Amino acid sequence: MVAGEKTPSERFAGAVDTHTIEAMMRDGKALQAGTSHYLGTNFARAFGIRYTGSDGHDTFCHTTSWGMSTRMLGAIIMAHGDDRGLVLPPKLAPVQVVVVPITRGDTAPEVLAAAGELATTLRGSGIRVRIDDRDHSPGWKFNEWEMRGVPIRLELGPRDLAAGTAVLAPRLGDGKHTIELAQLPTALPALLDDFHHQLLTRATRFRDEHTHRCDDWPSFEHAVATGWALARHCGQPACEAEIKDHTAATPRCIPMDGEPDAGPCVRCGSPSAYRTRVIFARAY
Repeated sequence: MVAGEKTPSERFAGAVDTHTIEAMMRDGKALQAGTSHYLGTNFARAFGIRYTGSDGHDTFCHTTSWGMSTRMLGAIIMAHGDDRGLVLPPKLAPVQVVVVPITRGDTAPEVLAAAGELATTLRGSGIRVRIDDRDHSPGWKFNEWEMRGVPIRLELGPRDLAAGTAVLAPRLGDGKHTIELAQLPTALPALLDDFHHQLLTRATRFRDEHTHRCDDWPSFEHAVATGWALARHCGQPACEAEIKDHTAATPRCIPMDGEPDAGPCVRCGSPSAYRTRVIFARAY
């Protein structure tokens, strides 16, 4: 996410200021994931919203509007998902660990009982656990939970139970490894934290690798075709419209933590209007 302020033409209609958090999706496009608007007294005047001030006179309220809704779910799906389905951050995942019992013949009751005990123990460690004891093949269940984006899958069969182990398969990567059952209550919280960190690191690296500083028009066009451009901008609505007509890119925000940078507008050459470079991108 990048936090910043909207340019005047991108502000919420009637707002004095609009601030936003912009996220890069896996196709390089931007998604406005959340906004806050300072409305001044504009809407208070329109709707007659007043209060009695300390001086005893009626005063128009200064109002705000905040928005962060289901589009955040879309951001999670598009920013972290892959060709196999969802990849959910552990802190947000409804199910953090799924236990898949591998049952064969008369071993089923023992394995299912052990899976239940394991789930109870893990819940005691604050982990959100689901046991998949449905009448489907293990392969079908593996695919189902990968598609649902559950961070960690545990496979527990008769041989694993006899050895006091389980097979652990994280959603990121293709590897599996064996882990002792006794280690799981303490190991899984750390593994889930590491998984969360991996997702953040991967998304941040992808954003940074697809964000380019642009000082000329050809490099700007190339940058917004696959990601974000950091460019100086004159702030003129007509120039923004021209940029959009040529590239489909719009100014996403003036980054709050942007480094001081002044110079000619990347499109028209007029002096830049802002203290720093502006993020331009195609957007949802």
